[in-house]
Amino acid sequence: MKRSARILALGVIAASSFAGLARAQTVEMQALAAAANKEGELLLTWSSDSLGGPEGAGAFEAAINKAYGINLHIAWTPGPAMPYVGNQIATTHANGLPSPTDVYLGFSRDVASLLKYDLFLSAPWQQYVPDRLTDAVVEKDTYVKNTSATLGFSYNKKLAPSEPKSLADLLKPEWTGKVATTSFGAGWDQIAATDAWGPDRAIAFAEKFSKQVAGFMRCGETERLSTGEFLVMATDCSDGPTGAAIRRGAPLGRAIEPTVPLVSYFYLAVPKNAVHPNAGKLFVAFSTTVEGQKIIRDQTVTDLHLFPESSEGKRIAAVEKESGIKFKSADIDWQIANTAGNAAQHKIADIISHAK
Repeated sequence: MKRSARILALGVIAASSFAGLARAQTVEMQALAAAANKEGELLLTWSSDSLGGPEGAGAFEAAINKAYGINLHIAWTPGPAMPYVGNQIATTHANGLPSPTDVYLGFSRDVASLLKYDLFLSAPWQQYVPDRLTDAVVEKDTYVKNTSATLGFSYNKKLAPSEPKSLADLLKPEWTGKVATTSFGAGWDQIAATDAWGPDRAIAFAEKFSKQVAGFMRCGETERLSTGEFLVMATDCSDGPTGAAIRRGAPLGRAIEPTVPLVSYFYLAVPKNAVHPNAGKLFVAFSTTVEGQKIIRDQTVTDLHLFPESSEGKRIAAVEKESGIKFKSADIDWQIANTAGNAAQHKIADIISHAK
């Protein structure tokens, strides 16, 4: 096939794909897109390693505008860690000020902690994308699962003194002074859950683990592993940042901790004080489509494991097969019920921070 004919064929395929998406749009989705177009802009604030940062925002802008025939500008600005953005939304809402972001991206534990403040809008999500925004994906008519997260750790494959396969391996002498963790104890609420190790075992392990820690880093700061500043990050919140770094050529590896068989989630929600609420809802809904999930997967190497095309689902299935353990869903309600694990997490965060 000649080059010109090949380009034309690809163009036809792409056009037919978006035409199919347009035909599949519900009346409610069309109305939402029109309302978002009137608002004209979408403000997003999260870290550069979340959903691809500025590159991801640009990809979403192009795809959304093409899919719905609108002209929506997405303005992304780098933000602090997810719990702090949640606090900013709560503070601005309490003081009658606009939210710093039209869409909140938060981990299941972050979302659970914010429930009591009633900060986010409910919406008829399933009417927007009926085959994707199901009850398994939307919680409490408000919070939409965006990506799945397994508990594990990331490490420098070239410089590691040995290949770690479990958290227990990081207690070996050769890892002393080479370990990084988060300052707020990310993941320890799951490790300490009764579905995993339980509080007593987790706290006892943390006492030993804290002696191995050389410093703190954010979950997405994979360059600090690549340069050898630290050789392992435990735990690392999810495989998204490390997977993206590996795709860029970073000498990193990641292991899922098989003794903590839980799948957590990152959620999207639209603040009640959002400046552009309809644009926010459109972004959230589109992120669950096949096209939206592909953008996320291309940017972060992860996605929502509940969808049939999911790459994360395949990774989880492989670990389940190897370990013989079925993973459980650690959603918002699970986080609320995980009182023992949450209490232990606070103790463990204190143990680690004081050890440093």
